[in-house]
Amino acid sequence: MIRVVSEDAPLGALVFTTVIPVRWGDMDAEGHVNNTGFFRFMEETRMRWVSGLGIPTVPPHPVIVLLNAACHYHRPLDYPASVEVSLHAGRVGRSSVQTHYRLRHVEADALCAEGYATLVWYDITEQKSVPLPDRLRNLLGAA
Repeated sequence: MIRVVSEDAPLGALVFTTVIPVRWGDMDAEGHVNNTGFFRFMEETRMRWVSGLGIPTVPPHPVIVLLNAACHYHRPLDYPASVEVSLHAGRVGRSSVQTHYRLRHVEADALCAEGYATLVWYDITEQKSVPLPDRLRNLLGAA
């Protein structure tokens, strides 16, 4: 069974915003950013957020894995452009946090997509999830 966040779920607290340039190579044969590109924009945003907090994300430290991810597309995005991605933190669990994303075409000032992903902190050596880093838990008010 796949559990999906309902479309009317609140976004949660805004915790980070970044602007990412669209690269020529992000486009596909139809001349717009391929659907996988939107997932890359969300990934880049969450890694900028976590790295900016000083939380290590490479072994021997726990890594971030995705429990689930989805994207709802509203309009095409093409080159040249910039996309502003806002990251909102939702439900916080023992080892996971729900993240929500809004991707906005900067030049057109238009919403391009919305998505979400459940991030899980995972110990590769032990092959199991581990508690969220204290710094993240405190920031999200889940201490």
